[in-house]
Amino acid sequence: MTKECTDHPTVFAVAGHERFLRNESVSAIVRSLDDDVDGLGPLRVSGDDAALAEVLDELRTPSLLGSRRIVIVDDADGFITNHRAALERYVADPAPSGSLILICNTLPRTTRLYRIINETGCVVACESPKGGAVTAWITHRARTSYQKHLSASTAAALREHVGDSLAALDTELAKLATFVGQRDRIEPGDVDALTGHHREEKVFAVIDAMASGEVEPALRYWEQVLATDRAAPGRALAGLAWGVRRLMDARRAWQGGADIRALARRMYTDPARLERRLRRFDVDALERQQSDLLAADLAVKTGTSTLEIAVERFIVKHSPAGAARG
Repeated sequence: MTKECTDHPTVFAVAGHERFLRNESVSAIVRSLDDDVDGLGPLRVSGDDAALAEVLDELRTPSLLGSRRIVIVDDADGFITNHRAALERYVADPAPSGSLILICNTLPRTTRLYRIINETGCVVACESPKGGAVTAWITHRARTSYQKHLSASTAAALREHVGDSLAALDTELAKLATFVGQRDRIEPGDVDALTGHHREEKVFAVIDAMASGEVEPALRYWEQVLATDRAAPGRALAGLAWGVRRLMDARRAWQGGADIRALARRMYTDPARLERRLRRFDVDALERQQSDLLAADLAVKTGTSTLEIAVERFIVKHSPAGAARG
């Protein structure tokens, strides 16, 4: 996230595709204005429905309390396109009685609107970090938001388990901060305990039981997976899909001649156990499982099935009759 600001901006553009960073930036802006904000708080409108005249009237109308009004325009790309000339005129001479925050996916530097906001206000660019920058973001976020320290290797392990979603990583950091309590460091063992191989082994236990045709044990193991995050059961289903995909990637690599010991290290298991798993399924069987899990997730999200029924059907379908043996 980068910032270009004047000393006392009254117009802000928060631009970028990373929604988590955009939300964080808007919260930080509002906090920075807190001492001078109208007691009613910010007015938040959707860019798809907002009327330019109403937005500008709100900004130009002085508060009876002598404080500043804040208007936040969400999803403002279309709003900007439809009212570009009028917005350029306003941001060139903004009302001192209000602060305008435009939240959009893109605001090219080559546009006149960008240049004017950059000169008279504040531009906040919010794009997802890539590659090694994700690990750096994790360590910075842990230190600044949760007052916890963790090594680059521990941050990399967390990323390996959770992925590159900043929102998901922040959720796990919040859990880890609570888990370690008064300790100021998050250690590799903490990551393993909450997000690492213990949870992975529960996921793979479901798959192992399915491969052996043991439906009831598979359902019990699924309950243990679900228990890792009962507040958001969809993440447990996503974790099961992630486990299948991870096993499928390992199967392909193994077929291509990859060393089983190197694969086992990456998957936080021992080589013999991993080889047994890889021999139980071929790639086609795992692809069918992946497809059915995506269908189950869609059914749950659209309300055509419950999570319990969708997963039970998946487990029954892919127990011995549906599991191809390698």
